[in-house]
Amino acid sequence: MGVREDGEAMIKVLYLSGYKWGNMGRRKVRLAYEFARRPQVDSLLYVEPPVQTSILDLARGRFEPGHLGANRRAHRDALLSRIRQVDDKVWVLTGSEKTVPLTRFKVVWQWDVLRQLNQALYVGGIRRALKQLPGDRLLLWLTYPTQAFALDTFRDRVLACYDWTDDWAAFEVLPVEDPQKLIALNERILREVDIVFAVSEELTRRAMLANRHTCRAPNATDPQLLEATRGEGPVAKELQGLPSPVIGYIGQIADKIDYDLLSVVSQARPDWSFVFVGPVWYTKQALVEALDIHPNVHFLGPRPYRELPAYLRGFDVCILPHLCNALTRSMDPIKLYDYLASGKPIVSTEVAGIERFADVVYVGNTAQEFLAALVRAVQENGALRERRLAYARQNTWLQRAAEMWDVVIGKLENREAGRLRDA
Repeated sequence: MGVREDGEAMIKVLYLSGYKWGNMGRRKVRLAYEFARRPQVDSLLYVEPPVQTSILDLARGRFEPGHLGANRRAHRDALLSRIRQVDDKVWVLTGSEKTVPLTRFKVVWQWDVLRQLNQALYVGGIRRALKQLPGDRLLLWLTYPTQAFALDTFRDRVLACYDWTDDWAAFEVLPVEDPQKLIALNERILREVDIVFAVSEELTRRAMLANRHTCRAPNATDPQLLEATRGEGPVAKELQGLPSPVIGYIGQIADKIDYDLLSVVSQARPDWSFVFVGPVWYTKQALVEALDIHPNVHFLGPRPYRELPAYLRGFDVCILPHLCNALTRSMDPIKLYDYLASGKPIVSTEVAGIERFADVVYVGNTAQEFLAALVRAVQENGALRERRLAYARQNTWLQRAAEMWDVVIGKLENREAGRLRDA
């Protein structure tokens, strides 16, 4: 039994995530890392998105696109629910939701009986993994609506938390055919968990309607990134020699971006360089190719998080060219905090999260307004740099995780006190 010196039983965290382990700039990964460092935690099992790999797929070496790629050993480990240790108290598991049947026809493996069997095998793998790890009190951490099954299968938990970061049904690409199903799953989680952490003001408002135990938990930035961008260091090679000013974006090239705005702005200033660092969603490939034909527009693809300071150093202005819609009204962009950590001028459309830093962000909603904001940002000469850095120092992942964890521990202590009073 894992017990602290004060006699308190230690916590084992089951952290169901929508992202693979590794990128410390992502909220899900970073919070898991920080939670595992808390003194009350004995172990944390970080569950990556499951793959759709069957035994026959493994034998044939035929795998669907996903975060494991064509790595046969990784797919085998997923089928066997094997865990790997990635940090002092952190283990990672990638299961499979399609162990059987031995077919690649979706119409077959989506039959209810087969789906239930695969779900049981998947959950069983998680349970076996948990038994290998230290800790006696199970804390369930959810991050996505399709994880609602865990509310039924891990009833031995002492607490369940939901980290709500996006209006999931507003995305163009969904994991289910009917958006209403995703909404229903999300609503169920909101109602049944003990604590909801909501990333934005809009999501906090909506969560409160379903669960009064809701706390706002905005995004943050990495203090090491803050230090790296402030200090002297190299500029990324791809940026060296580009005509200045360099207008830069870091993040996913996805359905939040206003591609029409970018087209107008980049063509209006052919003497400026527009640089985008991040993966391109396949649904946006054609839009990106239409922009990329312009000689002053550069899509560089994804880069490791540790390399981002070299790109931020080379930017003259950082941009958030997002659409203003239901999706962006619910978000709190991480890149905004990373931009603040660079101290560089920031230009954004009027999306959620910007209002907290209105005194250091230039705003423009139409293409002409955005272009005018860019001109002001280019001419700033660092006047607001220190104020941006101060905001970044007030919003680090270490601080945010500590704030959220204090809420968790407070809830556990109140619950234990209630049991003692009733005993």
